Amino acid sequence: MNLSLRVHGRRPDGFHAITTVLQTIDLCDRLRVSRTDSAAPLALELPDGGAPEDDSNLVLVAARTFFEAIGEPARGVRFELRKSIPAGSGLGGGSSDAAGTLAALQELWGEPLSYDDLHAVAAAVGSDVPFFLVGGTVLATGRGEELRALPDIGTASVVVAVPAVEVSTEEVFRRWSGVRSPVGERLGVDLLPVEAARAEAASWLRGNDLEPVARRLHPEVDRLLLALRGAAPGRSDRGPQVSGSGGAVFGIGSWKDAERAVEGLGVRVIRTATRRRRRGADSDS
Repeated sequence: MNLSLRVHGRRPDGFHAITTVLQTIDLCDRLRVSRTDSAAPLALELPDGGAPEDDSNLVLVAARTFFEAIGEPARGVRFELRKSIPAGSGLGGGSSDAAGTLAALQELWGEPLSYDDLHAVAAAVGSDVPFFLVGGTVLATGRGEELRALPDIGTASVVVAVPAVEVSTEEVFRRWSGVRSPVGERLGVDLLPVEAARAEAASWLRGNDLEPVARRLHPEVDRLLLALRGAAPGRSDRGPQVSGSGGAVFGIGSWKDAERAVEGLGVRVIRTATRRRRRGADSDS
């Protein structure tokens, strides 16, 4: 999820330049990857649905990109994906699936790519795919693919509420007018917390410049955010806020009244926690 997100404008390549603090949480899809007959085409199954099974699925996009990078035909692998992360929620479900695909293929094929080459392949699949190869607390710049590992914030309780709406990231960026959210304008993700504050997840919350756009496009997101802010303990300017392009809204802490606050809104409430980065991924990239 995006603890903070600032949008700086459109780049010459058509993407938007951003600065964001990304954080992994203990919510994941389940991906099983197995080798099959070397002549068999790539196969993807989603027993419980929740995402497309066609070539647009980022699992297959990542697999094709991997095999292109190592100069081999894209075949001989079967993927079984069980979704838990809602699509179009701003929680990076598709990107994390792509990263899981790359990590699995890298292992199954005997690590044919260097660390840098694997991250380049990930960036070619999607802007935030490289982050999911690293995890933890990370500062991302560029279009989101340039990463700098930050000191992990440690384990903190997180409440995520997902409305019954699928938000298009492309549309949200297209509708962004250059106006930053009030919290983002005042504090800005550029002003990183002092060292002493980094142990607390809430210290990273600096607003989301895409939040006003998601709220305008989807009244469900607006109602959800207002309901949670009304029930949030402590300072409302440190959460809750929209993650990414929406529509998930999250807050740091174990709010006892979260479910009651969103009752009747058709919202899925997920209680989870932040996760530290995996070992061996502490260096800058």
